[in-house]
Amino acid sequence: MGSKTQDDIADIFSMSEAGIFPSYKEPFGMVFLECLACGTPVIGARSGGPVEFVKDELGALIPEDEDWRNETGARRLGERLANMISLSLVSNWKGMSKGKNCVPYVEKNYSTIAQCENMLKNMKEWSKPGKEVPEEEEEESESYSLALADGRRVKMCGEDDVAVTISLVEEFQEAAKLAIKAKDAFSVALPGGTVVQSLDKVPKKKVDWTKVHVFFVHERIGEYKVHKNAMKSFINKFKIPEENVHKVGEGSPEEAAAAYEALLRGQPRNIVGISPGGIPSVDFMLLGPGEDGNAGRLEPDKDQIKATGQGKVVLPIPDDGGKASVTASMDFICAAKRVVLCAPSEKRSRMVCRALQKGGFDCPASMVQAKKTLWLVDQESIKDWKEWRETEPAEPEPAEPVEESPLAQYASFWDLPGIKKGVITGDAAWTLLEYAKFKGFAIPAFNCTSTSTVNAVLEAGKQLNRPVIVQFSEGGSAFFAGKSLPNSVKQASVLGAVAGAHYVRSVAPAYGIPVLVHSDHCAKKLLPWFDGMLDFDEAFFRYKGEPLFSSHMLDLSEEPHEENISICKKYLERMAKVNLILEMEIGITGGVEDGVDNSGVAKDKLYSTPEEVWQVHEALSPISEKFTIAAAFGNVHGVYKPGNVVLRPELLGEFQKHASEQLGGVSKPLMFVFHGGSGSEKHLIDEARSHGVVKMNIDTDTQWAYWEGILKFYGTNSNFLQAQIGNPDGADKPNKNYYDPRKWVREAEVSMCKRVVESCTDLQNVN
Repeated sequence: MGSKTQDDIADIFSMSEAGIFPSYKEPFGMVFLECLACGTPVIGARSGGPVEFVKDELGALIPEDEDWRNETGARRLGERLANMISLSLVSNWKGMSKGKNCVPYVEKNYSTIAQCENMLKNMKEWSKPGKEVPEEEEEESESYSLALADGRRVKMCGEDDVAVTISLVEEFQEAAKLAIKAKDAFSVALPGGTVVQSLDKVPKKKVDWTKVHVFFVHERIGEYKVHKNAMKSFINKFKIPEENVHKVGEGSPEEAAAAYEALLRGQPRNIVGISPGGIPSVDFMLLGPGEDGNAGRLEPDKDQIKATGQGKVVLPIPDDGGKASVTASMDFICAAKRVVLCAPSEKRSRMVCRALQKGGFDCPASMVQAKKTLWLVDQESIKDWKEWRETEPAEPEPAEPVEESPLAQYASFWDLPGIKKGVITGDAAWTLLEYAKFKGFAIPAFNCTSTSTVNAVLEAGKQLNRPVIVQFSEGGSAFFAGKSLPNSVKQASVLGAVAGAHYVRSVAPAYGIPVLVHSDHCAKKLLPWFDGMLDFDEAFFRYKGEPLFSSHMLDLSEEPHEENISICKKYLERMAKVNLILEMEIGITGGVEDGVDNSGVAKDKLYSTPEEVWQVHEALSPISEKFTIAAAFGNVHGVYKPGNVVLRPELLGEFQKHASEQLGGVSKPLMFVFHGGSGSEKHLIDEARSHGVVKMNIDTDTQWAYWEGILKFYGTNSNFLQAQIGNPDGADKPNKNYYDPRKWVREAEVSMCKRVVESCTDLQNVN
């Protein structure tokens, strides 16, 4: 754009052109379109869209339509439009000189008005500049895509293998970007043949190639043609580090297969995961099935394909055309997070027809069914199958079709959109809680009062490779900042909570797990603390596009029911603007917690009713979906003798049933939180989980665990802790190695860490 400032550019291309929004400065959710001539962002800077989306290099332009307000949908739409822009504009923009020609060209051909009109009408692919495309021609040129009943997808990519290549590049690029963002690594398994050559069309700058790890679907021992082909067509071009290329070793086929399986299983879990069945799981597996329907070197009706279901990973082939080979098993193929099968050309049409009808050992490609399985075909290679579909009588539809949750496609929480190492917020945090409910586990939340207790929680999460929640109470927050600070208007509590949140944000990525940061029980008298934290959330959002915290809890259960809901509504309206999650309490949790004494409350107040819970959902759901309910079912803070506390987790099931009836049969529509979890019996925890508990608070048990670590250390070393000098080893021997806080505080952390692991295990928050 030459010397033009971002403000000038934004003025030219603001949404106010279309009369939809009053100013480009309003948070309407616009993203960047990068000029392919000079690399300058055409649309600028002030956007309220999802934070991952607002980047110069994404190259996509969309207004945030109501249907695309969630982060996943916006990203998916943006990537689609980015590909459209790249394909349709690259040839026209490449030859333009820097600066002076860019603005007039965009104004003439791609004004915001024109793009909005096209997109908001039908979101069809834009025609190329200067060319009118009749509707019927445009309809025929669109990709033909469908989902089979068994979950496999088929995409007919046009009339030739060029279109198949474009689709393969898009799939690879998307998978790599999501994996690297989520876990800082992307693993791909490559076959032999020409299909690998298509990957050299991936734009170099769209993938961090230092994070890509290459494995091989099959290989001939001694010849290593698959490895050599990949080096020539793919690896060398993108300068993938040598240590990231995992070649099949020497030896007999049995030795090579065993060694390669050990190599796969020995990879860090962020590179090669483990499926629920215990099989190594790569992020992306590419296959180019031949006319006989082979998959890798799994040939029709051979011993290797018949080993399917035996839990094998890499199989030896003693005689593969006179050579010894190894190949990925079907179990290993299907354990991949994403498998793409490329089958262009008319010669493969009959094979595709057989494979899509779900054959068996006679067509190994038909047995490929990973979590995400995509066939990329052209018109010729799919013609037999299309004819078969037209002549085959349609299967009768089930009387009551069951809609599978979209969360079923994710094998692990690491696969969820937006999940990363470190603090997660907004859509990513909410999707994780939804996934917990779907999978039947809950994430424990631990009250922390210092960096030491935070470290103990994060250490346990790292040991388990599981998400955890760090939460700060009002009193704990004040202690975090320093107990000596004045706190008349909760200023020390605000400071401590904010400092704690920043500390977690600073260190959590090093522990390699997703972490939610939460503030615990805020009663009405503590609202200045709540308001102060929200002020910091809003300031953080203005600069980072996300709140400082993941969620906050309002505990107004002591107030009248109507007032509780009314205040929660007011705060949720404010929180929704910065994508925060609200936790609210209805009914009273007994006992004493952080200075709030409910030990004398009437017992009937310890149990919520279905009607009360529904009233909360009815009031809050129109504002935002992001709220959880700490409904009372006999919960009590602290630890008490058996029989003194009567937990009734079956009430949570009644609450879910009542809400489901009001919503037309939606399964478990409510998200529950279990307060007063310390000391609870495991079978009661299990029942609570089964009714939609996604978070459970732990404080008393971890307080004791932290102290117990110090107590045991003192008990073992008391003779060395009576003076600075002098112990059983000698009157002049120093004791510094015993009274150094790093010694006994560390013992407290280790003890607390063990208790955190125990809580995660109780809640099935384990791999």
